[in-house]
Amino acid sequence: MKRQENPNIQYLKYILQNFDNFLSDTEYVYKKNYKLRDYEYILHKLNYKTIFMYIYHNKIEIIKENENKFEVTINLNNFLTIAEMRRITRFMKTENKHYHNYLLWYYRGTWHLVLGNLIIPIRYNSRLIKLIIIKKPKKYYLTLPELKMKPLPDKEYGFPIIPNDLYLYEINGKKVEKIIEHYKKKYKSMPYIIRVKLQNRKIEYAIYKFLVNRGIFKRYEKNERPLVFRIYNDEIIQHAWYFTNMYIADLKRIRGGRFPSFFNTVIQDYDDDGVNQILIKFVTILNETYLCGVDYSNNLWCMRLPGFMYKYKIKSVYKTLYELDEKTKVFEF
Repeated sequence: MKRQENPNIQYLKYILQNFDNFLSDTEYVYKKNYKLRDYEYILHKLNYKTIFMYIYHNKIEIIKENENKFEVTINLNNFLTIAEMRRITRFMKTENKHYHNYLLWYYRGTWHLVLGNLIIPIRYNSRLIKLIIIKKPKKYYLTLPELKMKPLPDKEYGFPIIPNDLYLYEINGKKVEKIIEHYKKKYKSMPYIIRVKLQNRKIEYAIYKFLVNRGIFKRYEKNERPLVFRIYNDEIIQHAWYFTNMYIADLKRIRGGRFPSFFNTVIQDYDDDGVNQILIKFVTILNETYLCGVDYSNNLWCMRLPGFMYKYKIKSVYKTLYELDEKTKVFEF
């Protein structure tokens, strides 16, 4: 079998556009990796309708069902290392120039599908994904009364990977059009972090006032953070629930390696250790979770918590981290 180097095989869109041009007696490769002792990307065309694409030896199956329809099967559980994740993310790169340029994105232990400004998490038990991607056929309909020929609207084909060419039509048997409609309705509701901020606004005000009095926080001035004077029309949805806190932390009074910026944080819960130390749990607009406390020298220490503790109360955090039973005092250790 002949071997031919082709850097374009690292992109799914190129493979689908040139499916018929690949030869079954030729192995297409790209990027020699001496640690693997092989190429990072290997494309093998089994027959006229099946291509096996190997990325770091992890197989992706691409089947041409007809002239305009492809089925792409990817097992995301195989892409565990950072290098593998980067390669599969690049492999799914799209031509959508707004927001993200990748169809798949990995963040905080979860794979996400990026459909324009919709970022949809993929459940852990659904990481074997089957995508139906279609080439846009030249279909038209007649409009009255002029009887003009017009192309069918894009929503008939799904999400554009390459506008007027490749479209993502189905994900695991569900039409992308229906998925987008469902999540648009879901995201219209008030986000969890905004509900918490409204519910805890009085508590948050009292705690920030306490932190300011202790010299740990201060009110930020305009020259310390640039203000946004204009929001473009396509950014309105993104900023519908946006907020910025009025206080910032004095970095000289913070201890610990990981702490939030405090500009876009919400105080979700608070407690004390039974003596004189206040404990505060912050969550951020990026769904990050931090446990902080004011120590005896009026300094703020912080530690970042695992993602699954996003909605935990402070007592539940301590019981989970330190495996404390009901008879043990939560903060006595």
